[in-house]
Amino acid sequence: MSSSKVTSLVCAVSVSGLVLASMSVRAGSAIWPRNKVCKGGYATETGSGYSGGALLLDPIPPNMDIAAMSPHQLNLGGVPTSMAGAWLEVTGPTGKAKVYVTDLYPKTRDCALDMSLGAFKKISGKSSGIVNISWILVEGPSKVPVQYRIKEGSSVDWAAVQVRRTRYPVTSMDYYKSGRWISAERTDYNHFILLKPVPKDVRVRYTDVYDHRIYDYIPWTPPKISPSKVQIVTGHVQFPY
Repeated sequence: MSSSKVTSLVCAVSVSGLVLASMSVRAGSAIWPRNKVCKGGYATETGSGYSGGALLLDPIPPNMDIAAMSPHQLNLGGVPTSMAGAWLEVTGPTGKAKVYVTDLYPKTRDCALDMSLGAFKKISGKSSGIVNISWILVEGPSKVPVQYRIKEGSSVDWAAVQVRRTRYPVTSMDYYKSGRWISAERTDYNHFILLKPVPKDVRVRYTDVYDHRIYDYIPWTPPKISPSKVQIVTGHVQFPY
């Protein structure tokens, strides 16, 4: 497949002939190669990461297998938190586990993970310690549309938006305003920044680590006064397998 080829896969929502939600695959520009094995790392165990993690992905079910990731991979390509929300298949001395990346594991080497207690036991056969591991990026389990987390304090003057419940981690976002696409800044707390005036039902496009691109709109009316609570709204599309 040519690196310039674009294959349109889904046209999900249109209004008055205007396509608002769609998906395309652009071959050849993935920033994380498929089936790449992250080798030479180690795993430790933790009981944290279910709430208040650096990536703000809570609420997280208390029985979910989760992990904090080394900054070497979490900030892939120099983009803050670009592997947030990734699903990994981790191989250890005694088994495998699939984990959801919810937090930062600071000051560690390449491919290191700090894993929840249940996940650590699956791959190590013990409840604590440190073991050698490898891992690969795998697809997330979601079969329904993505969600958008709109951070508290967001308004018509400024908004911070997180894309969650995706099959693969999101690396970049643009939003449409005044007849053009504008690149949204990525933060170290796993949100994209939209600057004033933030449009109602703002149109967005974003890309995952395999260079799948989604076009969607966020069904949200920015208030004039900043609310004190987080809002989570459902989108209309999902990345392909």
